[in-house]
Amino acid sequence: MASGVRTRANMLLRRGLQWALDTLFMVVLSVVVLLAFVGFAVLAFLLGLREIWLVYLPLWVWIGTLVVGELYVDLWFPYRRGGTTPAMRLLRLRIVTLNGGVPKFRDYFLRWLLMVVDGMFLGLVGAVLILVTPRHQRLGDMVARTLVVRDGVDESPRRQSAEVAVRGGDPVRHGLTQLG
Repeated sequence: MASGVRTRANMLLRRGLQWALDTLFMVVLSVVVLLAFVGFAVLAFLLGLREIWLVYLPLWVWIGTLVVGELYVDLWFPYRRGGTTPAMRLLRLRIVTLNGGVPKFRDYFLRWLLMVVDGMFLGLVGAVLILVTPRHQRLGDMVARTLVVRDGVDESPRRQSAEVAVRGGDPVRHGLTQLG
């Protein structure tokens, strides 16, 4: 019993850390872009350009950078990089379909779209779902029929046989084990 609780908590911490690192990456990048455009606006003002759009340009570029960064990290990067975000690569996590395959772009899109629900109440909805569902899935994972798995971690034969039951495939062949 205690081992199951520890496993669920470990998994939740790992996924929370992954989300925090990906978010930090996007925020740092957007702040760098914001500062560059504020510098551009100040320089333009000092050179005599007194247009009102210079006041708003850094803000709009910053918002655009956040939106594009979010789409890149949560949709395009995992689609093109084998189901991993930058933080997932660091933490050796990967997104796979329920049968262990590679998700399609629409699967990443569904996961991203349903982050609106999973992120409610500062992520509490997603965290509770990850803790209480048998496959440790948030709503976006359930709808997209995906799992977040540890990539290339050796597990006990008992865990591997449970993985076969969950995914209907051979985890050793795929080099995957279910997170948790």
